This record gives sequence, C-alpha cells and structure tokens, in this order.
Amino acid sequence: MKVLKGFALAALAVAALMLGSTGSMAQECDRGGKHTIQVVPGEDGSAELRYRGASGDSVRVCPGDTVSWVLVGSDRTFFVDFFSGAPFAGATRRGNNATLTIVIDAESGAYNYDVGFDGDPGVDPVIIVE
Repeated sequence: MKVLKGFALAALAVAALMLGSTGSMAQECDRGGKHTIQVVPGEDGSAELRYRGASGDSVRVCPGDTVSWVLVGSDRTFFVDFFSGAPFAGATRRGNNATLTIVIDAESGAYNYDVGFDGDPGVDPVIIVE
C-alpha cells in the first residue's frame, strides 16, 4: 500500500511539473510587447540587424506586438519589404532614414522579409508570430 502511495505521489509531482512547464512556455509570448530591431551598417557597408544585444535575423513576436526598425550609426535610407503574407495589414512597407513601426496582426507562422540600405542588396531575416 505504501508503494502505491509513493507511485501516486510521484505521478502527481510529475503532472504538476508538466503543467508548470507548459505555463512557463506560454508566458514567453509577451502580448502587447514592443520589439526594436536596430539596422546598423556592417563592416562591408551592408545592413546588419541587432535585437536585444544579439542578431536580429529571427525575432519572435505575438499578435498585437509592435515591431520597430531603427537606423543606428548611419544617415542612409533603409528599406523593409515584406513578401506576400506580411504579418500586418498590407503586403509591403518601406522605411526611411529614421524608423519604421508596424503592429503585428497575423496568424502564427514565419514571415520572411528583406531589409537593407537603398542601393545595396538586403538581408533575409524572419519575424516569427507565436
């Protein structure tokens, strides 16, 4: 009987840990969050993306979040072009030499786009809507 109680308690403990970890994973999506992606000139002059101290090539967001691209360290004009199926109303946006901001309004999925300086080939990052 004591062995069965031990198994039952162990099963409850495992279930509680699983439920707790599921809640933790759901909290990763910060709805209404603000995300700033820095567009900076790389060593070769092409655009590089920085996000929270790391690469901005892949950024995870939630519906209702705000995403801004901000030009840092240059006075050049940059562009942000989404391909069909952009994560906001409309299919394409272009930036300017200061900032571009969108509000995420899309289903879960990966949204590829192009960002770079006018006159130069861009880079191909992705916005992931959770």
